[in-house]
Amino acid sequence: MTLSPRRQTALIAVILFFALGFLAIGASPLSARSLEQRLQAAAEEALRGVDADRWATVSLSGQVATLSGLAPDRQAQAQALDAVSSASWAGGVVAGGITRVLDQTRQAREEAPVQFSAEKAAGRVQISGLAPDAATVDRIEALARRLFAGGADVQMQLAPGSAPDGFEVTVQLVLSELTRLDSGAARISRERYVLTGLAPDSATAIRARQAIARGVESFQGAALIRTDAGDFGVEINDPVHCRLLVEAAQGSRPVSFSPGGAGLTSGSTANLRRAGAAFDACNAGSLIVAVRAEGADTSDEVLALARAEAVIEAMSAAGPARELFLAESAPQDADRALRFALAPAPVEPTEPEQTEE
Repeated sequence: MTLSPRRQTALIAVILFFALGFLAIGASPLSARSLEQRLQAAAEEALRGVDADRWATVSLSGQVATLSGLAPDRQAQAQALDAVSSASWAGGVVAGGITRVLDQTRQAREEAPVQFSAEKAAGRVQISGLAPDAATVDRIEALARRLFAGGADVQMQLAPGSAPDGFEVTVQLVLSELTRLDSGAARISRERYVLTGLAPDSATAIRARQAIARGVESFQGAALIRTDAGDFGVEINDPVHCRLLVEAAQGSRPVSFSPGGAGLTSGSTANLRRAGAAFDACNAGSLIVAVRAEGADTSDEVLALARAEAVIEAMSAAGPARELFLAESAPQDADRALRFALAPAPVEPTEPEQTEE
């Protein structure tokens, strides 16, 4: 089919019109490509503004930004995300600013809040706490079953993240030393770990103390170990170690009071005396004993304080001076019925130096 000259001219005009239109749109400041380039430049400038360009990179797909990189810490990660989000004013699909930021960053060391508790009695160990993943729990359980002939009861909860360097090595250390004791308990919390208990003889007690004191990577350890007729032979000056040792010696079994009263059961009294003996080896300040109130009334607070005093009485019977304790009433929604905390010892004022005239 042959087009007439007039139709040929009209067709060429239409083609030129659309071609010029596409070129104009592509070159326009409102074109998708130009908009993406403008937002890319704005996002990169925003990262430089918070010094995140050293570790973070950003790429734009339309008005959606993807941020990636290894953040040095949580604060730097949040600053970078906020900077990119506000790099250019928000707009719609056709024109405007960054509408969404996809976060593909991760932290250089994103640690789980790991905690570990182990208690040995009659050759059997009970283990609880927090672990970063199921594989870690499986490895700890396999280790415990291999070390303790009486068996192991492992009840650990998951707290996703990565365990701090040396966590599992520290678990292996405290469990290995716990096997040497007739009875005892271990605690790991953040960068501290402790072991306390009774050794069959003084040589075993000394070896266990030395093994715990050597430390593991970034962790720091302390031990209170004695024979049935001996003493601990050391003094604990670190407040965190002291609190962990008191908690370990007291054990995981809840302290029981008489209904509506402040009387302690015999089992609770024995556990608190062990905790008091551990505190007697501390030189790290006063011990705050807080007991949770059963309600919000004044009478409930009074009962809680009376129970805290009963706990203090049981602990002080093991040696520490009564004036080293402080009784408190914890609110009804407190996470623990009995909580120990260390109040630093007051600093003695120094006399000003006398200068000769």
